[in-house]
Amino acid sequence: MKGTLFFMVFLAMFIAWPGGAYCDSMDELVEQFGKEYEAMKPPPNSSVNSDYKLDQVALGALYTTKTLSLIYKQNQMVMEKYDQLVMRYEKIITQNKEMIRLLSIIAKK
Repeated sequence: MKGTLFFMVFLAMFIAWPGGAYCDSMDELVEQFGKEYEAMKPPPNSSVNSDYKLDQVALGALYTTKTLSLIYKQNQMVMEKYDQLVMRYEKIITQNKEMIRLLSIIAKK
């Protein structure tokens, strides 16, 4: 039983890792997970065993990996914007230094 659970979790992570997140936003990812999770539950008074719980655990691991991938991609985008912002500020600082230098020359005359 533990071996099956480990294999399912490993397989879910292996499948999800290369593909990354398949949804555009976290809301879509959560909604999709909720639908798939609930779809695995057997109807009440069903004669189905508790095997569906292992499938739900594997699904949870899969969506955890997708979520982490989405967060990573969003973080990369934020870091790129941060780098662009830093470059703009450095340019403004350089321009301000040049303006101060020119104003100092004008003030001396």
